[in-house]
Amino acid sequence: MTEYRKQKTEGRQSSLLIAHCSLLINNICCLLSVSVFLIVGCATSHNKNIENKSPDANEQKAEQYETENYQPLFDYTYDGEKNITRYNILGPFITIEREAQKEEKIFRPFYSKTEDKKEDTSDVDVIYPLGKYKRNPEESSSRFTPLFTSRKEFKETEGKKKDFGFFPVFWGRTEEGEGYGGLFPIYGDMRKRFGKDEIKFVLWPIYAKTRDDKTVNKDFIWPIFSTTTGEKESGFKMWPLFGYREKEGEYSKRFFLWPLIHYRNTDLDTSRPKKYRAFLPFYASETSPGRVTKSVIWPFFNYLHDDDENLTLWDFPWPIIQKGKGDNLNVFRVFPIYGYRDKEDLNERFFLWPIYTYKREYPEDSEKIVHRFLLISKYEKELWNKEEKGNFQLRVWPLFNYKSKKDGETIFNFPEIIPIETEGFEKNYAPIFRLYEYNSTPPLSPPLEGGDERGGRMESKLLWGLYSHKKNDFGEFIDLSFLISYEKRGEDGSFSILKGLLELGKKNGKSYFKILYIPFSNK
Repeated sequence: MTEYRKQKTEGRQSSLLIAHCSLLINNICCLLSVSVFLIVGCATSHNKNIENKSPDANEQKAEQYETENYQPLFDYTYDGEKNITRYNILGPFITIEREAQKEEKIFRPFYSKTEDKKEDTSDVDVIYPLGKYKRNPEESSSRFTPLFTSRKEFKETEGKKKDFGFFPVFWGRTEEGEGYGGLFPIYGDMRKRFGKDEIKFVLWPIYAKTRDDKTVNKDFIWPIFSTTTGEKESGFKMWPLFGYREKEGEYSKRFFLWPLIHYRNTDLDTSRPKKYRAFLPFYASETSPGRVTKSVIWPFFNYLHDDDENLTLWDFPWPIIQKGKGDNLNVFRVFPIYGYRDKEDLNERFFLWPIYTYKREYPEDSEKIVHRFLLISKYEKELWNKEEKGNFQLRVWPLFNYKSKKDGETIFNFPEIIPIETEGFEKNYAPIFRLYEYNSTPPLSPPLEGGDERGGRMESKLLWGLYSHKKNDFGEFIDLSFLISYEKRGEDGSFSILKGLLELGKKNGKSYFKILYIPFSNK
């Protein structure tokens, strides 16, 4: 990847960012510029009987495009080319979008559902992230934290697994057909749950039993008394006075006056057994062939040496001062003033943490750089060696978030209150807090046969869609709710006040006008 390519990409992205920041102001002025079209005769009428580009009946349906704006009540868009119908009701609070094989319903911030008929999947959020339901051809699962969980398999063969819990009640069935259930904390019998083969309890924490393969653990008045039995395995605990657990040839662990004294021998069945001794917080050490770790007044003063990595690392005291160097690590830190950490394919820096942090990842075929300011605001770019374009993001919280993707898509949102970038938060919450949204995609590359550069789209909206501006293959559409509308479809178009109370336009090459919704045309 050449330095010239990086500079060229950064320059292009910076120019786009400046342009889209100014677009927030420029779009407000778009309606004023409509008068210029009227003067030069380019203004045309609003007409719901859309003139299609092709005489073919099937293409007419594909080319059809309608948009209406009555916000803050609702707006409507139909795209015949993609067979998509979308309603936004009460600004961003209700969204309904339908495609041929997919449907999405969102009632922000409480409920959202996405259903894909082709893939036979369904995804539902209820007060995200608390409630979740997912279904696919193999299984379904649902939860509402912390009260409810459910899972069911749809296998055609025997041995379907299912479980259900509505705290404090639960029941289910394993793949082997074993049933289980209980009422917490009175009585319970669980199978194949929480990583254990079997869990039983009676008047928990008075008595509990867990089984993992051949190892059985019994607790009495948890966590005070417990016993462990198994194949070459045993254990006993009277917490916090004394406890041990050992398995012949694998490990031996003991504690006295927990958490003060610990004695462990682990990984005995490997070529690098470990020995751990501790009298916390005064002293702790862990040794194995080729590696030693020691701590004094744990966890503040630490020393580590690894022969394989030729690494020596000091903390004095942790987490303020750290210094270390090895074949694959070079680290220095005086927290929170300054620090760096260099590993293979990774560089990290901070200065006056959390004011500024830096992270660079550069595996063989790509490079990703992230600059963070106060942890939330960030400048991020990701480039690939064999591609000129990359991903770019600038988020200045809580003001705005700008993204430019390698496929040419550009996104700009103002303000950007929610700093968490997940699909769930984006779908269920983010649009409520935005006053301005912009999204654009470039034309298809290469163009279609005949040089037709179809596929480029732009959509922006202000004040929850009260003002909207759309540009696509069908034309350009500008609306200020139902008050003022402008659209241009090729040589035809219209400018309308109150949806036809006063309207000027052109249709099929002929000019017309409306007064009080009554049309008049020039013959």
